[in-house]
Amino acid sequence: MTHRVIIAVVAAACLATAAEAQKSHIGILAGPTASTMTGDYINSTSGLELGFSFLLTMDREFGDHWAFATAVGWMQKGGEKLELADQGGDQYGYSTSYVVVPLNVRYKFRFSRFSLAPYTGIDIGVNLGCKVKPSSQFEFDETCEEGSPGGTMEKLELSVPIGLVWSIEFPGGSRFTIADVSYNVGLTNVFSAAKDAGLTAKNAVWVYQFGFAIPLY
Repeated sequence: MTHRVIIAVVAAACLATAAEAQKSHIGILAGPTASTMTGDYINSTSGLELGFSFLLTMDREFGDHWAFATAVGWMQKGGEKLELADQGGDQYGYSTSYVVVPLNVRYKFRFSRFSLAPYTGIDIGVNLGCKVKPSSQFEFDETCEEGSPGGTMEKLELSVPIGLVWSIEFPGGSRFTIADVSYNVGLTNVFSAAKDAGLTAKNAVWVYQFGFAIPLY
């Protein structure tokens, strides 16, 4: 009898541990980006720079609704047909690659096996390299440096995402993300020339991603 009780207690503890582990997930998200730049250093813009993003994700649920989500990955940002305040009406395009680390809080609404989760937080981006070109030119062939339009680009960038995740959840805890859509509002004044002029230029990025996540046991 004692052995049965011990086995039952151990089994219950294992089931409780497994259920708790299902509240943590790792996964992958990927998809296109469409970016531009805002601020009083940007006189006008009439185009979007298209890029790509890829993230390795981890999230931790707290109860039925709240979750903390983080990731590490790569994202392209920039802008197209940007008229800068100090370039005499000429238009330029920019493409910048970032290592990104999002730190977000989500609130999940469940609808049977589907869920919707609005989220926000802070995204940390480390600039891996920036290229600039006249908008009339197709290829990027000049790096962002002192003397180029806009000057150098900040190495560290912060932004605030405002997003919504639509997912389908499966028995066992795995999850397929149908759409993770966000608008990232840049907080960092990224151009050195804008700072020197007492003006601002900040990234603004639309992101669409899809992917999957599996529970951690």
